[in-house]
Amino acid sequence: MEKRVLVKINRDKTELTLREVLEKIQELQAKNPELDVFFDGDQYAICARSRKSPD
Repeated sequence: MEKRVLVKINRDKTELTLREVLEKIQELQAKNPELDVFFDGDQYAICARSRKSPD
C-alpha cells in the first residue's frame, strides 16, 4: 500500500498546535472513510493510504 502526503507541514515555520493537526486528521478521515489518515513524523506531514480490504 502506497502512502500519499495530503498535508505537508513546514517544521520550522508552523504555528499549528497539536490539537489543530488532530482536528485536520479527523476532518480528512471523515471526508475519506476509505483511507487510513495518519501523521508521519519522519515527513512531518498528514498522510493517507488505502485501508486493507477484507479478504
